[in-house]
Amino acid sequence: MAEFFSFALLSVPYGCAFSLVAVGLVLTYRATGVFNFGFAAEAYAAAVTYAELYQHGVNRSVAAILVVLVFAPIFGATLDFAFFSRVPPGNRTAKTVMALGIMVILPQLVLLGIGENTVLGPPTPFGTQGLVGYVGSVPFDGQQVCQLAATAVVLTVLAIALRTRRFGLPVRAAVESPKLLELSGVDSRWVLRAAWMVSTALAALAGVLYSAGEAQVQYVDYNLVLVAAIAAAALGGLRSLPLAALGGILLGVIWGVVQGYVPPDTVWFVALVPSLPFFVLLLLLVFNPTFRHLEDSTDPMAAVEPPPPAPALARRPPVMDRTIRMLRWPLLGIAVVAVVVLVPHKWTNSLTAGASLSIIFLSITLLTGLAGQLSLAQALFAGIGAFTTAQLSNNFGVPILIAALGGALVAGVGGWLAALPALRLRGLPVALLTLCLALLGDNLLFNTSWIVGSSNGINVARPSSFFGVNFSSYDSEGFFVLCVVVMVAVAGVVNLLLHGTTGRALTAVDASPVGAASGGVPVRRLTISVFILSAAIAGLGGAFYAMTYGNVDPTTFNSLYGPVFLVVVVTVGASTVEGAITAGMAYALINQAFTYLPVHVGGTQLGAASLTIVLLSVGAFTYASHPEGIFEYVKRRIATTVFRAVEHHQHRGPVPAAVEEHV
Repeated sequence: MAEFFSFALLSVPYGCAFSLVAVGLVLTYRATGVFNFGFAAEAYAAAVTYAELYQHGVNRSVAAILVVLVFAPIFGATLDFAFFSRVPPGNRTAKTVMALGIMVILPQLVLLGIGENTVLGPPTPFGTQGLVGYVGSVPFDGQQVCQLAATAVVLTVLAIALRTRRFGLPVRAAVESPKLLELSGVDSRWVLRAAWMVSTALAALAGVLYSAGEAQVQYVDYNLVLVAAIAAAALGGLRSLPLAALGGILLGVIWGVVQGYVPPDTVWFVALVPSLPFFVLLLLLVFNPTFRHLEDSTDPMAAVEPPPPAPALARRPPVMDRTIRMLRWPLLGIAVVAVVVLVPHKWTNSLTAGASLSIIFLSITLLTGLAGQLSLAQALFAGIGAFTTAQLSNNFGVPILIAALGGALVAGVGGWLAALPALRLRGLPVALLTLCLALLGDNLLFNTSWIVGSSNGINVARPSSFFGVNFSSYDSEGFFVLCVVVMVAVAGVVNLLLHGTTGRALTAVDASPVGAASGGVPVRRLTISVFILSAAIAGLGGAFYAMTYGNVDPTTFNSLYGPVFLVVVVTVGASTVEGAITAGMAYALINQAFTYLPVHVGGTQLGAASLTIVLLSVGAFTYASHPEGIFEYVKRRIATTVFRAVEHHQHRGPVPAAVEEHV
């Protein structure tokens, strides 16, 4: 029993970090309707800022106060003023996409700022770092006392503030209906802005406290805190602040006790212990009935809110459609020949990587653009396809192309397993579920030696030759042509689904599952089918991406890439095949182009990757006004301009109103 209490007490500080983040998540979600996926990114940025200030000679207490009480609230107010306050309260999808944009962009900006430097863990902001005393036989140091005291003070102050008339009552009223709050004479914008400021301050405090005493400040550690906090917040259905605070501490204690009793030299310690918060979250998402109706609006004034903007339509005159249909295949052939003959080998390999990424991104077009589900696990399915292909080829002697099809099938099975718990969920809970699955994949699949091999990964061979064409060399133009052929075939399948009866049925399910079911649409079967096909396409793309570089390792498709892939495709255009292909090609080519920059502005491999992600993700913040994506918006404007010119030339009158709509 003494050993049990020892493990439990030593884990309380970790529970404090979970508790602070969980309270911040619930506060933001309840007050603003935004589930802040960027909370871990904000905590990480605050921790790096605190560590850098301390390393440059600023007193640790002063540095902590500046980060938590000055920088973080200003950042929160800026987020609300610049982005979230401009989104109608009912447009939950836009808010989720914008929060994912913070999750993706902010860590990359931090990495660009620190470069290749390692950020060492700073000391605790208050008190001493060494031993303070004992609770029974359990020693407590200054860092743990600081975490406990700060958490207790913050939660107490927040509980008191939420019961006051000047802050607590308006926040609770804004939770129910911002419009009704405005009718009572209170400016809801300032109430919501205050909630954002408090929330980001909590994120900063959690980041500062969690970083104290750590060897290094790394973003991957804060993702673990985020999911543990989400699990704690889920105990109260993302609605109860006391349950979120209690759940965070309880989860930290349980995690520490399990970690203490599991032998450290076993696979259970390496794989299952870090996955405990993910299992808790998965069970809550599946069995807590609150999440089945989480997206339902309870605002009595919701009917007066304007509907979200409809995706823009790029209507073209018949002569333009006929011309495009006639020329698209010859132009594609000319482009491929030009790449084979004229493009340098390094750029050919980048184009090959872009084609394989486009296949992965087409799976997002199918699941997000068509079915309306925000999946953060497409990188997981791509990794399953890549590792299955490598294992089948290397250990079982299966020809590599057949092995790639096998990888796609296994990834499809993974999609089926993901679809089963997602059948009862819509919107935000699906995003949380897929994030949980992606993190479980990191810990259970991509952390197991018999799947991923060594830490350096597994070599993945290319096809040797076909009809005399060499595919095996690193700079092979033949393999580029093969990737393009596969990409076009997959794009054709997705395009048929987008414009066929399946596409119309999925659009109906996205609009109203109950209404679609009443109209005879097999909602359950259709949902499972689209998850399976989307995962299989991602697995096929992952196999070809691994063949492009000749290797796949545990970091190639880790969980951090799932949100990146989704945000990039949504930025460019998730509703069309052209958007996915453009996103894949742009991702690879821009990344290659940035490697030519000077080192001090991001010319390294890491810096080029970060710059590419930032550039291709900023469109997430325009999703509310342009849900079709930047590429689709530009294409629509060009089509409208050309339509005007054609109509003017043919003297047929003005442009139809359908084309002018949403310009």
